[in-house]
Amino acid sequence: MRAATASSDTMPIMTLRILIVDDEPAARFGMTKALARIECQVSEAADGRAALDAIWRDAPDLVFLDLNMPVMDGMAVLRELGDGARLGEIIVVTANDAVGPAVECMRLGATDYITKPFELERIRGIARRNAKRVALERQVGDLRGALDQKTAFGSLVGVSRAMRELFAQLERAAKAPLDVLVLGETGTGKELIAREIHRLSGRGGPFIAVNTAAINATLAESELFGHVKGAFTGADGDRKGVFEQAHGGMLFLDEIGDMPLPLQAKMLRVLQQRTVQRVGSAKDVPVDVRVVSATHQDLTANIAEGHFRQDLYFRIRGIELSIPPLRRRPEDIALLADFFLDRFASRQGGKSVRLEPGAVEALLRHTWPGNVRELEHCVTAAVAMATGESIGANDLSLGRTPAAAAADPLDFNALNGLPLTEAKAKLIDRFERHAIRSALVACEGNVSAAARQLGIHRQNLQQKMLQLDIQRQ
Repeated sequence: MRAATASSDTMPIMTLRILIVDDEPAARFGMTKALARIECQVSEAADGRAALDAIWRDAPDLVFLDLNMPVMDGMAVLRELGDGARLGEIIVVTANDAVGPAVECMRLGATDYITKPFELERIRGIARRNAKRVALERQVGDLRGALDQKTAFGSLVGVSRAMRELFAQLERAAKAPLDVLVLGETGTGKELIAREIHRLSGRGGPFIAVNTAAINATLAESELFGHVKGAFTGADGDRKGVFEQAHGGMLFLDEIGDMPLPLQAKMLRVLQQRTVQRVGSAKDVPVDVRVVSATHQDLTANIAEGHFRQDLYFRIRGIELSIPPLRRRPEDIALLADFFLDRFASRQGGKSVRLEPGAVEALLRHTWPGNVRELEHCVTAAVAMATGESIGANDLSLGRTPAAAAADPLDFNALNGLPLTEAKAKLIDRFERHAIRSALVACEGNVSAAARQLGIHRQNLQQKMLQLDIQRQ
């Protein structure tokens, strides 16, 4: 295997693995020399049987396959490989310019068909095109790997820095024996966070969720703490409240900021003593329960206005977790949309639908006041109503809320016709470029300081700047 060296006209691409198959040594040498300007690894095979062994063993990204060879010709190689058996592209190279063999090669899976003698620049052009394809596939593969790693947290999805930090905090919080307060706008996934804390905590009891804002005021105490028979009209028997129901497990109190002040005082007592008194009883019932509270409100402002007890606030926020709104992590939008597409497809028996680049653009320009919940409803509704295999911008039900934070302009028309993976990769580049340039401006061109602000190593930032052609400010 030979490693071709890169020259000044080489684009910054990932190493491309190329296999040259030809029974003539001079032909293999000439093609290898033509590829010397491309950053690639070139291997050779002198016949079809050796070519098959190399393809199965090394899975090259690009194969130049001679058609007329002894032992096993190129057509036989294509038949042996079969449909979908290889990862890379196969370019048939032959002196025969007849139409019939060309059509048969294409039917058997060849990507292109060129005749000898050929222009060396055409060989280089094919290699450069494949290098771009491979780089995009690997980038999306890395991204998918990161996505798969993050979805280890149940249905929580995100590769943005803010979400990575939240996942790390979530894992640590789950192991700590403290109550948790989760802050976040409506639709950000506060209950999902609570469920993951319960899953990771190792507590064997149940997970009980209650929306305190939706509890009937006259029955709130009974709902939370339970009641005994005869405590009030209609109390025909003893009933456990949610604290007792969650014994040994976790209780999720959603929208605790809406809890009435009188009930807050009784909640404080329960959290301090870990006992409850059912309505109509003076008996203390011990409860072993971990409490996760959540709210979209600013509790410190509520305290200042006299709407929330400060002592209860300090009691429920043993650990505080804050979920970033979707508009502040746009790099997660396409990933989340893709996640919801896959999940809907699996639930509907494999209905596969992809997002057109125009639809991705529309998702990115929306400000998502309803956050992840709104995105999920938007995507699943579009899939449910789709009549074809793709979703366009007009198929999405989006309000007129253009995104305030615009990155570098991107010609979305150039994305038309591209697979979702390629469009996604270009969009990710857009946001990476915007984040890096913003950090460099904030740090007055200091790369080390910008790297610290972005949370990456200086060498990684320099490599990314080179890849994206970003200059110091």
